[in-house]
Parts: sequence; C-alpha cells; structure tokens
Amino acid sequence: MADKIPELDKLIGHRGGERVLHRDGIAAELALIQRAFEVAGEKKSSKNQGQAQRKAAESVPNAGHFRAAGIRTGTHLLKLISTRAEDGEHVLRVHADGANQSPAMGPSINPNQGLTFQAGKLIFRPLNVDGHAPRALVDHILNPDDLSPAVTAAFAKVFGHDSLDALRESLTSPLPEITTLPAAEFPIIYLPRPGGGDLQVTPIAPAEAYIRFRDDVTKSVRGRWHRQVVTTKQQNISSAVGQKRTRFLATMPRVFDRYSAELHRCAHGGRFPRWRDERVAEAVAGYAGLLDRSSGRTSDGHDPSKAYSNADIRRGLDERADQLIEAAIAFVEEALGDLEREYPEKQRSEKPSLVSIILNRRWPKQDEFDRARRVLSSDHFKGRLKAARG
Repeated sequence: MADKIPELDKLIGHRGGERVLHRDGIAAELALIQRAFEVAGEKKSSKNQGQAQRKAAESVPNAGHFRAAGIRTGTHLLKLISTRAEDGEHVLRVHADGANQSPAMGPSINPNQGLTFQAGKLIFRPLNVDGHAPRALVDHILNPDDLSPAVTAAFAKVFGHDSLDALRESLTSPLPEITTLPAAEFPIIYLPRPGGGDLQVTPIAPAEAYIRFRDDVTKSVRGRWHRQVVTTKQQNISSAVGQKRTRFLATMPRVFDRYSAELHRCAHGGRFPRWRDERVAEAVAGYAGLLDRSSGRTSDGHDPSKAYSNADIRRGLDERADQLIEAAIAFVEEALGDLEREYPEKQRSEKPSLVSIILNRRWPKQDEFDRARRVLSSDHFKGRLKAARG
C-alpha cells in the first residue's frame, strides 16, 4: 500500500503541482497527504508493527502544529530563517487601510521545526481545483470565495475541526506588537513600503536614516547608488516567497575598474557594458526547460506529441520570462543612468537589445549558449518582450 502513495514532498509545497482536482475530490487529496505523512513516519520506525503504527500517528500534523504554522505567517518577514530569533520577533502583518481583502502572506518557519514546517508547506500548497484558480488553504481562510466552504470542510474532515479552528484563529488574530529585533544575531530585515512591497535593509537601520543616506549618496559627485535585483532562495527568506527582492548599495567607484572601463568604452562608441549577474544563466536555463517541456522538445529532438502544458506551466513561463526581462531592463536603465552621470556630454542614440544584453556573457558550454539563443528568439519570449514594451 505504501508503494502506491506518492512521496510527501510531491504532495505539499508552495509551488503547487500538476494535480488537477475535482470539487468532490478535495477531501480525497487531503486524505492522500495525510497517508503520505503516515508512510513517512513508518519508514523512520523499526519493523515492530505496533511501534510503526504509533510512529505513523505521531507523524501527522495536529492542531498544535497548524496553530504554530499560522502564528509564524505574515505579510513581511523580519529575519532570515534562523533558530536564534524567537517567535514573535520575526513576522509582521501589514494591512493596507481601506483594503477589502487580506494581503498575501507567507510563512517564516525553520526547517528543523519538523511537523510545523511541513504543516506550513501543506497550508500553502495551491489546490488546483477544476474550474477554479489555484489557491491555498490559507487563501481560502483569509479571502474566501464560493469554493472555500468545500475546501475548509474537506480539511476539517481529514485533519480535524480542532486543526481548522486553530489555524483560522492563528491566521486572523492580531500578532503582538514588535518592539525589538533579535539580539542573538545581526539579521537582514524587510521594511514594508507605504506604497506596497518592501525594502531589504542591511545592516539594520531606521528607515529615516536609510532615506537620508540615499539622498546624500545620490547627490554626491563621486558616489554611485547601486540597485540590484536579487533572488529569494528558500533558506534566505521563506519557503513560500517567490517574488524578486531589490538590494540597494552605495559604493565609491574605483578608478577604471572593470565596470567603469566598460562604461568608458561604451561612451566612446564601444559595446554596451556586460551584465555580469551570475544568476542570469540559471534563470535562462529554467525558462528553457519549461519552454521545451511545453513544446515537446527533448534531448532526442522535437516531438510535438510529447508536449505538455497547463495553466500552471503557462503562468510559470510568463513569470520566468517577465522576471528575466524586468531584470535586464533594470540593468540597462542603471547603466544608462551611470553613463549619463559619468559622461553627460555623450549621448547614446538607442537602447541595446535586451536579448543581446542577456546573451552577452561567458557561457560555460557552446550548447548552453545555443539553447539560450534559441529560447530567447522564441515566439513566446518575443511576445513577453512586446508586452513589456507596452
């Protein structure tokens, strides 16, 4: 029986999956997840049947775990994933005045917190129900729609009404006001912006000091205010965070360092500065893999009969392409701004091609470059470029 149960990690997680459910099959899916928890526990036990059964029962999250996962959920996360920051110091819930629905939230749970961490991945797993947009249990609790009663009833049926009540209470009750930050370390924090989004601050400093510092640097003749888009890996922020983060850094430019030399050449008729972010090649590879899957391209060639696509894949393709395009645009605008400040007498007639900006880097292998050039000239990527230009 255990051999027929998918592995737990394939059933829970924040990215969702390709499992399309019917409305009356939600409870069965949650029961399958419950059984996967039990199987995972049985594998850790001895061959003694009684001990295996006890271990299986203990391996399923209960009301306490769901309550703990809810308490560790917020709109803004004030710390890295760390065991040294106490609960109550690491999440904020910021609600916009006049908003008619709850804002998006994410969990900040240490992986070593066992079932609480797994419960967090369960309640944030998007449920892809036929005829409805994929939404997680947390979404159905905070911003219910016509499907939400069926989802919450199915969860209560499988994991218990006490678990549903504990989760609902922990998600909707106000959190204690945060007046201090963890003293055990020097964490990175994310400050909410009045207009939406947030700002990474490193090291910790009052927002007022950040604003004054930015103004001073941008007015400086020698200083340069650097804006860099950074990724959000699970271990750095939260297992559910997927959007880009922006890091600001004030630097004193060195005399003709590599970037300055490229600016100088560009200002005098040379090629545009090279975008040296090492994550670009990884982002292109991720986009290429998804695009090839949706079109049926494999290592053996192109076979349309093997093409597979659904709403999640199409949305993922759009998001990956848009993130790559937005990051390339940000780099071009930053470089053009630097050119204007450093060489105000020089004028560039036109902006460089974004595809050339992405391709102009050192690729480890020729086939990686060829693949990148192929997917960046695809109809899908051209369409996202056109949409980005408005």
